[in-house]
Amino acid sequence: MAYNNFSSEFIDRWNADTDKGISNPYRCKNEDVVRRNPKRDMSQRLHRPPFCRDIDKILNVPPYNRYAGKTQVFSFVRNDDISRRGLHVQLVARTARTIARMLRLNEDLTEAIALGHDLGHTPFGHAGEHILNDLYHADTGRYFNHNVHSARVLDHLYARNVSLQTLDGVLCHNGESSQKTFYLGTTHSFDDFDAHMEACYTDESAIGHLRPATLEGCVVRISDMIAYVGKDRQDAMGVGALESDKHFTAGPMGVMNAEIINNLTVDIVEHSYLRDHIEMSDDAFAALKTAKAENYERIYLAGDQGDIYEEEIRPMFEELYEQLLRDLKTNNESSPLFKHHIEKIEHQRRLYDDEAPYRKEEPHQIVVDYLAAMTDEYFLAAHKFICPHSSRHVDFRSYFDGIDYRQA
Repeated sequence: MAYNNFSSEFIDRWNADTDKGISNPYRCKNEDVVRRNPKRDMSQRLHRPPFCRDIDKILNVPPYNRYAGKTQVFSFVRNDDISRRGLHVQLVARTARTIARMLRLNEDLTEAIALGHDLGHTPFGHAGEHILNDLYHADTGRYFNHNVHSARVLDHLYARNVSLQTLDGVLCHNGESSQKTFYLGTTHSFDDFDAHMEACYTDESAIGHLRPATLEGCVVRISDMIAYVGKDRQDAMGVGALESDKHFTAGPMGVMNAEIINNLTVDIVEHSYLRDHIEMSDDAFAALKTAKAENYERIYLAGDQGDIYEEEIRPMFEELYEQLLRDLKTNNESSPLFKHHIEKIEHQRRLYDDEAPYRKEEPHQIVVDYLAAMTDEYFLAAHKFICPHSSRHVDFRSYFDGIDYRQA
């Protein structure tokens, strides 16, 4: 597969526009930033424009550290070369900034959204997300989605006064939803944002109607897909789940990671330049849909990982959920729920003049907040510590599995 380049006509146009200092009329301007608390973080600083501040806020919340301990696809393989969430968000940010630069959009806002978009992800990837949603919904009738929770982490749990534009992009990223064209949404105030958040908790279909209110958010949403489609294939071959790229259909976007990133970037930029929406060609969109379907068939739903999630991880979630709920309702302050979660959240809030007593919030939500915050290893350690009599356990494939080593 060849690596596509921009057409000569586009290159000439882009260079001419650069020489003329032309900017994108649809970019989000720094001066348009909106914050929930306008008395904080609004002073002008030359070296820290408003969306750079959002980046700094995101990099310095504890859940950002935990990206490194949350696997992307392969949860039960000890292999330091496969993707964790931390690498994924960096790949999304790198791809999104490249597209944003070529489209003359706000790169700082783009990066902020990208780095924060998965802060609410659970341990064990989307399987953990589905399990936690089932537990939460069974008890409360409300729904858990990692993108909604990512916005909650920044806006409510840690009360970091992140901008509306960044929070909207995080909420609306929904990288599992494929679209050929991304039109702008209509979130222009925190009242709009709060209404969208609540709708996602109460209406299962609401998440499918979310649209980023900035082109920068649209770029991150499509970059999320670009970043994982090829990288997941690379990881699958790295752990031996696939032998080679021959399992995938060659098309206009390519088969493997580097091809996919390059070719989709070129396609999206050429079809979106100085327009009020983000778009890809019919051929590229068809190829992306095919690629995702093949990933599901040959990676995500293949092998025995699904059995482990249902036979071991789901019961572990259930046992932890119920015990933590009991600890909260009995005010058992010796529980890790208090020591590792509630007390730390309340301490973080006090640093930013937010005295709201977190431990008085809805009990199921607090337990969900704690479980979603866990890394894979912490989850397993917490289950062993909190539920010591459980028969559930998970065996990992060793670093040295399959090597018949004999000392000379």
